[in-house]
Amino acid sequence: MKIIVIGGVAAGTSTAAKAQRELPKAEITIFEQDSDISYSGCGLPYYISDLIEKREDVIVYTPERFEARKGPRVEAQHTVKKIIPDKKQVIVKNVLQNTEKKITYDKLVIATGAKPIVPRLAGVDLDNIFTLRNVNSADRIKEFITANKPQKAVIIGGGYIGLEMAESLLEYELDITVVEMADQLLTNFDRDMAEIIEENLTSKGIKIITNDGASEFKGEQKVNTVVTQSGQEIETDFVLLAIGVEPNVKLAKDANIELGSTGAIKVNKQMETSISDIYAAGDCVENNHLITNNPVWIPLGSTANKQGRVAGNSLAEVEDSFDGILGTAITKICNLAVARTGLTAREAKKEGYQIVTSTIKAGNHAGYYPGYKKINIKLIVDEITGKILGAQIIGETGVDKRIDVLATAIYNEMKADELIDLDLAYAPPFSVPKDGIMIAGLIANKKRE
Repeated sequence: MKIIVIGGVAAGTSTAAKAQRELPKAEITIFEQDSDISYSGCGLPYYISDLIEKREDVIVYTPERFEARKGPRVEAQHTVKKIIPDKKQVIVKNVLQNTEKKITYDKLVIATGAKPIVPRLAGVDLDNIFTLRNVNSADRIKEFITANKPQKAVIIGGGYIGLEMAESLLEYELDITVVEMADQLLTNFDRDMAEIIEENLTSKGIKIITNDGASEFKGEQKVNTVVTQSGQEIETDFVLLAIGVEPNVKLAKDANIELGSTGAIKVNKQMETSISDIYAAGDCVENNHLITNNPVWIPLGSTANKQGRVAGNSLAEVEDSFDGILGTAITKICNLAVARTGLTAREAKKEGYQIVTSTIKAGNHAGYYPGYKKINIKLIVDEITGKILGAQIIGETGVDKRIDVLATAIYNEMKADELIDLDLAYAPPFSVPKDGIMIAGLIANKKRE
């Protein structure tokens, strides 16, 4: 069997590795347009800030190492230009040699990921305007800072990437301004929780502008001023565009593969597309939301890895399925861990749920033990059934374990009042006898009653 995987990183390499284990005699080839086959995209801001000093530390596999350890052949710096489903062929361009050839396949996997959104604004092509998507783009940002010693930076976008990069650039003692078009940072959080993050960033000296977007970039050859939609002019030495990403689906669309309502590739639970023997996985596909059962597009590396495993099994006709996601995510923004799972209050109301919420401050561990800090916990609960619909947690320590407990509770359709019965670990350095998530559940249930 001849299998072609378009794209590496998380989904593509996971698919190829799993398929090779199940089909040791299969001829599997990954075509990746980048020079790096597998890297930690989530680690790039820490590489730029020098918290991670060596480039190779964010590289999970080089092409050579992946081939040696996992088996599939890797063709880096090769771009698939076209899929021809009726002939089971792809047209591949060797970027270095500038040559093209047609290659046949028995089964094909699309793992083309997502790409940064670049707005069509005046001056967007000026020098010193960057996006962050892969290790090479991180190299360019890092090299620019090292060579030019900039004093000011403007970040367009207040999502995960924008705020992680704000923290990263603080290490260079830059004057940083974040411009966000929405009326709050991190629009996938409720406003009351996002305000905690905004206050924290402001306390670090970062300027926050919300309800305002970029309208123009000014400069002779390189950018020196960002003009906002309200008319503000912000002087800068460089700009990071962190408006967001969108599914990279041009190949699929050109091949008449069905796209879903989110604009990403539509797949079933086995990661099969609308065309026989073509699969897709990772940031280019849409998912089923486990609470609403509606299609959503939430690109996450953890999801891409899981989908890659399922796609690899499906290629080998091994029974497996990917049922959906809750959108569980966590990030570090300066000294705060910021996490969410399930639905926000805003999202739940939009879906038609009648909800109650409980928002509390709880200790990360016993108050008498050194390092005591308050964490903010918000629980969203279905008023009618009592089921937990979502949670958001912000704090300095202990956030990760609590969001994972709540993600597990939501996955298993637990009710808020059942949280008190969980047998959670307790010792003074780690928690309190009645953990904050238990208290949040009790409060939500009392509101229901």
